[in-house]
Amino acid sequence: MNASELFIQCLENEGVEYIFGVPGEENLDFLDALSRSQSIKLILTRHEQTAGFMAATYGRLTGKAGVCLSTLGPGATNLVTAAAYGQLGAMPMVLITGQKPIKTSKQGRFQIIDVVDMMTPLTKQTRQIISGSAIPALVRESFRLAEEERPGAVHLELPEDIAREEVSGSPLPRHDVRRPILEGKALQQALDLLQEARRPVLLIGAGANRKMTAKMLRAFVDRQGIPFVTTQMGKGVID
Repeated sequence: MNASELFIQCLENEGVEYIFGVPGEENLDFLDALSRSQSIKLILTRHEQTAGFMAATYGRLTGKAGVCLSTLGPGATNLVTAAAYGQLGAMPMVLITGQKPIKTSKQGRFQIIDVVDMMTPLTKQTRQIISGSAIPALVRESFRLAEEERPGAVHLELPEDIAREEVSGSPLPRHDVRRPILEGKALQQALDLLQEARRPVLLIGAGANRKMTAKMLRAFVDRQGIPFVTTQMGKGVID
């Protein structure tokens, strides 16, 4: 088994259904392994930015991390806007980019940029995979970080030589991310404000665009009858 095949097993273990992306020389081993997956479908896009926005939107609507794929250099830079979109909008997503070999390479520096450094201010975490045996731990950590509060973007870089490295291993068990508990005094303060208000209005923004949060908020609005308005990113939270 090579590292790409182990990577796909880990993604299957995370419940990934779709990978949105564009093929390139540096991600061909990954795509070859993906072609044999029975549960993950590749959605081929014409541009990496489109793939990133599709992954972010999938994460926003399902609560599960959307996954997108690109090659190195300009392919990776095309994911920047989508990464920022997912991070600022609290949309869980995992971005996977290719890279030239990092151990031995006869190629020049053509199209090589420091994608990990570029993604640092735009994601919750960005890591270069330097050993195929580390893939199970890195994938599990990436999905945990992407989906836990506050959700956002996580980036993994898979170099070409690591992608074909012979490895042994298996995916780490997935566990549900628990939501943080609101501090009691803060909750009481919010209740006091609502009870004292003569004409309360709820302003619903991107922070409410979570599967469980939206469900609870809809029940609250239906029960209390409080009028509400939404921001652009809050649209659709309450039908």
